[in-house]
Formats: sequence, C-alpha cells, structure tokens
Amino acid sequence: MPPKNKKARQDPSQDTPRHAKQLNGEMLYTYLALCKRELDTSKDVGSGLSKASWAKIREEYKAKFNITREPKYFSNVWFYQKAKYNAWTWLLRRTENGFNAETRTFHLPPEEWDALIKINENVSTFMKGGLLHEDLMESIFANRVATEHV
Repeated sequence: MPPKNKKARQDPSQDTPRHAKQLNGEMLYTYLALCKRELDTSKDVGSGLSKASWAKIREEYKAKFNITREPKYFSNVWFYQKAKYNAWTWLLRRTENGFNAETRTFHLPPEEWDALIKINENVSTFMKGGLLHEDLMESIFANRVATEHV
C-alpha cells in the first residue's frame, strides 16, 4: 500500500545528481551530521561508507523528513559535497589574498574568478558565498579527497 502522504512517495526523478546539488539548509546539515556520525562510530575505512551505514543514514533521514530517497540519491549527494569540499580547499590554496577569514568568503576580481573557473569549474559556487557547514565538511572529507584537482 503506497504512503498516504504525497511527499513520502518516492519519485525516482528526484534522485538525480542535479537534485543532489539542491540539498541545503537543515536537510544538508542533517545529511552531513548523519554521515559524520557513521564515520565516527563505524569501522568504515577508505573513501566512503559501508552499505550498512548508508542504510542507517537513509532510514534516519526518512524518519526525520518523511521523504524516501533511493540509495543513489545519497551517493550523489556524497560525491557532490565531496567535490565542493575539494574545490573549496583547492581555491583556498590558490587565493590566500582574496579570502576573508572573518566572513569565510572569497573576494576576487571578476577576471581572477574567470581564470580560476577555467581551471576548476566547481569553484564558481563560491563566488556568492562560502562553504556551508565548513567544519562538518572538513571532518568528513579532509582525509578522503584527492590532493589535487582532477
């Protein structure tokens, strides 16, 4: 029997990488906090989480927001957030003078942004703001990202 709440019904079209990029606010914070907890409490090693950890995250996310997502959605969010963190650290290493440590944002001239975006298109997201949940992202991805841009 399908769920009575229309929001709880699974729409596979909502599990695309494009939709993973739209996750923000409380939902993003919850997702990251659940991932961090699983990384801290599980014996998962390497670059990601085990199937059991993903299942726990999926169930708790569903319980909190009454939204069912396929496992692929959470994988898409993981890889998108990892790419954002990698772009953030890449940008930090290259723009020391343009970074405002107080506001945690970059203030660069348009021509410098254009040059950086040609090298790494993922940095364009930081033209308008900083990295959401920077401390949480660092605790999750700092030891799980490539050291150079691919």
